[in-house]
Amino acid sequence: MADRPGPSRYSVFVLCAALAAAVGYGIGRLQLTLGAEDTATSAQAGAGPDLPTDGPGPFYVEVGQLMVPVLVEGRTNAFILTQITLQTGSVDQANLLRRHLPHARNALLQALFGMAGAGAFDGPAVDPAAVAKSLKQAAAEQLGPDLVRGVLIDRLMRQENTRL
Repeated sequence: MADRPGPSRYSVFVLCAALAAAVGYGIGRLQLTLGAEDTATSAQAGAGPDLPTDGPGPFYVEVGQLMVPVLVEGRTNAFILTQITLQTGSVDQANLLRRHLPHARNALLQALFGMAGAGAFDGPAVDPAAVAKSLKQAAAEQLGPDLVRGVLIDRLMRQENTRL
């Protein structure tokens, strides 16, 4: 029986990064689900907080963490890690956005991949306002122009891949 070489360090790193992203996404989805159940339970009991449930807003929906690789000559040079929150104008819009959150995440990821491919994350500095503008445009194209009023970037970080 021939000895098979073990997985490379790079493969292990990529697997760990993907696993961390999946766990973060799963925890975010669980928190959204539990938060919706808590809100429904407190609304039924009539013991909800004294916050407005409709009106001029704004209201926010957390998208969660997104991670995009930065490729240079076919190799992963770095990872862009983001934490994004979307702003809507009413509770109904926030609930609609929550129902379509996978579509929103898809649009935002596609925009981030496009920006990474165009070199927007190359160099030492990234313009968060330009990133937010691009993500808002992507969300508007996917979900309609009136649903997402703003994109808030809670975290935008470039993590260098030191295992080249």
